[in-house]
Amino acid sequence: MNHRITVAGRQFSLLQMTWPVFIELLLQMLVGNIDQIMLSQYNHTAVAAVGNANQIMTTLILSFNVISLAATIMLSQYLGARETKKAEQIYTLAVGLNLVISLVLMLALLLGADPLLSLLKVPMEARAEAKSYLIITSLSLPCQALMLTFGAFLRAHAKMLVIMCSTGLINLINIVGNAAFIYGIGPFPRLGAAGAALSTTICRTAGMLLMMAAFFRTIPGARLSLKNLRPFPKDVFKRFLCIGLPSGGEGLSYNLSQSVSLIFVNIMGTYAVTTRMYTMMFAQICYMLISAVSQSAAIIIGYCVGAHDFDQADRQNWRVLKYFAPISLTVAVLLAIFARPLYGLFSSDPQVIALGQRVLWVDVLLEIGRCFNIVLVRDLQAVGDVSFPVVIGICSQWIIGVGVAYLLGISWGLGLVGVWIAFMLDENLRAVIFVVRWKKGRWRSLKTV
Repeated sequence: MNHRITVAGRQFSLLQMTWPVFIELLLQMLVGNIDQIMLSQYNHTAVAAVGNANQIMTTLILSFNVISLAATIMLSQYLGARETKKAEQIYTLAVGLNLVISLVLMLALLLGADPLLSLLKVPMEARAEAKSYLIITSLSLPCQALMLTFGAFLRAHAKMLVIMCSTGLINLINIVGNAAFIYGIGPFPRLGAAGAALSTTICRTAGMLLMMAAFFRTIPGARLSLKNLRPFPKDVFKRFLCIGLPSGGEGLSYNLSQSVSLIFVNIMGTYAVTTRMYTMMFAQICYMLISAVSQSAAIIIGYCVGAHDFDQADRQNWRVLKYFAPISLTVAVLLAIFARPLYGLFSSDPQVIALGQRVLWVDVLLEIGRCFNIVLVRDLQAVGDVSFPVVIGICSQWIIGVGVAYLLGISWGLGLVGVWIAFMLDENLRAVIFVVRWKKGRWRSLKTV
């Protein structure tokens, strides 16, 4: 599996590209979940509060992925085609667009925190802490946007190790900050959820500075200049939107549907919300593994498409699924087997532990479909087939992921298990559709850079 391929004069090793991305995603998960892990020792109301607030933040942050994903896809294709001037235009354009979007979202969140929390039906006992967490972390949105943008540039240049090291340092800052601000160590006050938010804001600011420094130090000739946008590159901007809006739209639709399903879980009670938070955290282990390899494979496929080597792109897609789908399934089974001690690390509530164990067994079947979805959606995006995944995603996520979740979870009284069964059906249906789409090979005739 660790063989090398050569595309456009560059050598790539999928395994060498994947392991730093996996460690990076693992560290990113800790940055996102360390608040909940450390707050579980503070109180369970704070866990539910931060879980709801993070669902909103995750959905908003996905807006930045519209630009970041487009930047990664276009850069990999332009670099594969050796068009460096176009690459310089993408750097400046992506930074400008994401900065503007982040400032607008920050203002909207500062003004609309209360209506959003009411819309999600956040339990009243958790609402005050959820609001304080949301308000404080909203101030870090511009930093998060720029961190993701410069990370996308580094990823397109296959600088995975640099990103991993930067993310590790960010995570360390977050852990130290959480210990200081949540529990009130030393001169710092005991702030609970607000302390976790303050720590997250500090680590995102540090992350932005680290990614920017890494970009300018490791990419030869890298620069940002408004001169690159004079005259304004309308063709690049149009392609940016044509790739970015559908590519980011699929992820945005998924998280919006997750936000709606969270409303159903909130109706079930705080213990169900807490179980969902821990289950999502465990399920992310499978997600991170296949996401890491899919990101690396998509960059290689982007280079292949830029160099018009379509057969190599096809081989790379199926090779990833052949090797990593069984690994992802094995990890899911192990998580289900050891569910009780895993949930016991964070909760002593027998309701949470018993419910979590049942949900993780459903998650085993869910991970089969999700593995194929993540790989095939990224690969279809990398070859320029960006509209089809988002159309299928929106239809399936909302009709099955939301509609069937309400039917099974609320109407039929299956609770969180019913919601997870709906998620499983959604993932596996889309997996079948995307396999058929790739096999038909229409992507070979799509226009690339």
